[in-house]
Amino acid sequence: MEKSSRTFKAAIFDMDGLILDSERTVLKCWEAVGQKYGFPDIETYGISVIGKNKTATIEEFERVYGEPGDRYEKEMRKVYLSMEVPLKPHTIELLSAMKSAGMKIAIASSSTREEVTTQLTKLGAFQFFDAAVCGDQVTKSKPDPEIFLLACDALGVKPEESLGLEDSFNGVRACKASGLFTIMVPDIIQPDDEMKGLADIILPSLKDVQDFLNLK
Repeated sequence: MEKSSRTFKAAIFDMDGLILDSERTVLKCWEAVGQKYGFPDIETYGISVIGKNKTATIEEFERVYGEPGDRYEKEMRKVYLSMEVPLKPHTIELLSAMKSAGMKIAIASSSTREEVTTQLTKLGAFQFFDAAVCGDQVTKSKPDPEIFLLACDALGVKPEESLGLEDSFNGVRACKASGLFTIMVPDIIQPDDEMKGLADIILPSLKDVQDFLNLK
């Protein structure tokens, strides 16, 4: 595997679909809501909002279905929170290696701060993060770069000396627009030509990220 010739002061992580194996669970929850209320093609809708925050998800639901999205998002979230969602393989190993290398680490997640804190604390991962910027703390959802720029500010680093890790198309767009070195680790949706052009590198797993960065 190719190795990075650069060193980075900081790493900024997405959460859902990257370090938390959640996106398939969220899609199943949307499918349950769609079947219950008769919303057609709900899987396509669910895929379209991967990487977006709660507000943008609700707005897209209302645009597609003409129904009050807040009600159905709450119902989907209730089902989701009843499920156990594990960390992706090698998450703790990568975070530990970054800490040992002296890197600062932040979360830039479209989920709410309560969800991020609760889920990552329960899974033993929140302790590794020096900062968290979440979907209810920004005015613009991914693919806007706001969340990554705020994360850089929170860590006290410049985008050009940092890297970002994402799995979703909207996340990669936001990460690249912020000026971060962009690593895509695909989850449900495999990269298309746009993603191959935007991401600085595409790697199949977090273990491959650790190897690429030469972290022990």
